[in-house]
Parts: sequence; structure tokens; C-alpha cells
Amino acid sequence: MVVIENHEFLSSILKRKADQTGFTLIEVLVSMTVLALGILGLITAVNSIMYHQSKSREVTQATLLIKNKIEEIKRISTNEPSGGTLGFKYLVTDYLVAQGMNQVNDKKYSRSEVINKRKELPQMTRTLTLQTYPQESNRSFSDPDKINLLEIIVRMEWVDKRGNPKSMEMGSLIHKRHFIE
Repeated sequence: MVVIENHEFLSSILKRKADQTGFTLIEVLVSMTVLALGILGLITAVNSIMYHQSKSREVTQATLLIKNKIEEIKRISTNEPSGGTLGFKYLVTDYLVAQGMNQVNDKKYSRSEVINKRKELPQMTRTLTLQTYPQESNRSFSDPDKINLLEIIVRMEWVDKRGNPKSMEMGSLIHKRHFIE
């Protein structure tokens, strides 16, 4: 056991210890500033994550809508060997009228539609274009029997949550198939 003989020394240590009972105002302000900057950084990170999640959902939805339209056109264009109502000839003649497609020129038809399926996704515009392929050929919709190859182009356009315009486009070629009965 250590005995402290100098009572003045002990009393000065105890007095200093009693004077330092809390944080100073500057220490509190510095710690609050550091905490505020940390929270601001977290809010920015969460906002960025939510935006990119939303952007990913929009791109996925646009991709599905484009692929569904391309597959629908492919399904319609399939020639039926037994002389059914659908097929390539139907696609290059009656389908254009039935769908209300606009003639751009004698080698191209186009139609746009607005799609607004869900409230959490933005309104999207899908544009379907059917054109002879290659464009430089002498084949046109005015003589559909000469068309052997058709290009489908589907384009989606929308405005994201930050007001930025977005678009996506896919295409496919459809060949006129001949069946031997």
C-alpha cells in the first residue's frame, strides 16, 4: 500500500478531476458535425442505390415488352402448311391494316403505342417498325409476293425518375418459309 504524504498534491489532482466533468461545447459541435456528415453520406448512398434499382427494373420491363412483341410477330409470321389464316403473307398484307400501322414509305410501316401497366414504372412508348430487308432491294409492300425477308424493329422510350430520357431498341429478321405439302 502506497501512502501519499503530500496532501496538497492529492487535493490538486482531485480538484482538476472535478473540474472536467463533461464535454466542452467545441467537442460536442465537432462530434455532431462528423455524425451529420456520416448520415449525409448514407442518405446519398441509399438514394443512389434506389435510383439504380429503379433503373434496372425499367430496363427489365422494357426488354420484356420488346421481346414479347418480337415473339408475337414471329408467331404470326409462321406459315401454316395446311393453308391456315396466319403466315408470312398475312404479316406483309392484312396484319398491317388490322394493326392500324402507318405507312412510312413503300418499304416501311410503323406504329407506336403507349404502355402504362404499373404505377411504380414510368409510362413507356413502344414503336414497332416492319420493313423489307435489305432496304436497298427492289422489294416493297406494294408487291408483297416478292418480299422474302422482313426486319422487325421494336423501340421502347420512357423518362426515368430523374427526368432523363431513356430508350432501348431490338430487332429481328423474319424469313419467308416455304412448306412442301
